[in-house]
Amino acid sequence: MTCIAAVAVDGGGMSLVSTTGMRQPLYGSDDTAQLMERLQFTVGEGPCVDASASGSPVLVPDLDEPGSGVRQRWPVFLAEATKADIRAVFAFPVRIGAISLGAIDLYRRSPGPLLREELADVLTTVDTIAAALLDGEDTVDIGLDRDRLSSMAIHRAAGMVMEQLGTNIENALMRLRARAYSEGVPINDLADAVIIGEKRFQEERP
Repeated sequence: MTCIAAVAVDGGGMSLVSTTGMRQPLYGSDDTAQLMERLQFTVGEGPCVDASASGSPVLVPDLDEPGSGVRQRWPVFLAEATKADIRAVFAFPVRIGAISLGAIDLYRRSPGPLLREELADVLTTVDTIAAALLDGEDTVDIGLDRDRLSSMAIHRAAGMVMEQLGTNIENALMRLRARAYSEGVPINDLADAVIIGEKRFQEERP
């Protein structure tokens, strides 16, 4: 991602939030960043979770600082982050107005805050990412390609299927995948058809 190169951090990642609130890890610059994204997705706590929920940046320059409050807010995340040698995290919500698209987080193996200029660079890049995601651009200069962006459309479609069937998001995703397989079409194409109203789901009658 462009914002990783622009600031003095060791790596970073991004997760999306579907229209139903389901979180999806999307990108990790390295093994540690990918671990960080998967961990937050699994345990439901961490900087990305707080940033996307609050709509505000979450800046923790030292995870070991007792006054940071992370021991109470992120007990599981903190334990795993310590094992991975993560000492500082900075998370930023990806939003367009009231629309929450997800969050980006950066990590550092040594403690220390972002400089004012670095913070400004990250915020500018985050705004660019938000606009690109909302416009549905296939590629942008942030390390995200068509396949990664398509996961957002899949979860948006799953949210619509969930409403159509009156079910939960897990079953909706399963039904979406099953129909794509039975019809012999890529799931991305089926998701696009659901979003524009060409395809609908209904309960199967006995």
